[in-house]
Amino acid sequence: MNNIKISGIQKTSLIDYPDNISTVLFTQGCNMNCPYCHNPELISEENENDYLKLDNLWNFLDKRSGLIDGVVITGGEPLIQESIYELLVKIKKYDLLIKLDTNGTNYNLLKEIIEDELADYIAMDIKGPIKDYAQFCGIKLNKSIINNIDQSKELLINSSNVFTEMRTTVVPGMHDKRIMKKIAKKVYGVDKFFIQNFRPNKVNNPDFKGKRRFSEKELNEFKNIFSEKNVEVEIRN
Repeated sequence: MNNIKISGIQKTSLIDYPDNISTVLFTQGCNMNCPYCHNPELISEENENDYLKLDNLWNFLDKRSGLIDGVVITGGEPLIQESIYELLVKIKKYDLLIKLDTNGTNYNLLKEIIEDELADYIAMDIKGPIKDYAQFCGIKLNKSIINNIDQSKELLINSSNVFTEMRTTVVPGMHDKRIMKKIAKKVYGVDKFFIQNFRPNKVNNPDFKGKRRFSEKELNEFKNIFSEKNVEVEIRN
């Protein structure tokens, strides 16, 4: 398990795991290259700094017993980590809730994690309509990856033993009502959907730095699209 790449740790968070106090682990490396990504330092599979030693993580969790409710594992893309399954198994032994963030590209591993009840809350990014996915994630996608993303979405919608969240980060010039209507048609049944306004202060592609954000009115227009499809939806502005 020592080959898992954890580049950072946020010891206490009141917002990353809704209604719970959590510790957040940031894994290094992502198989997408979204231009508007707000964690661009985590995209490369290598980090100039040292990775968190797992012995230090276990010692930390021992000391936080009773002070946190769960652990959030985000990235980057956690499911490209070779030992992520083993990490989840070990964290579960601390009797902690686990929230996992993913882009859905590793369907088989995600299915195994759900079946083995190694996550209590799974959040999946929906970049855009599945047929147009490549234009949102910054890389060329083959049919296999597209199928994985689509299967992961259906898996989460139909899973009863894990709380499921899906979210779209919306960017002017990339997302509009037409795009959001396409997404809304495909996410009915998810426990909660979030519309996230992108953050222009720190981005992967410098062309997006300082770009305008959607107004509150525009975000609520998007929200209404999902509400009309009976999707439980909230805004993260």
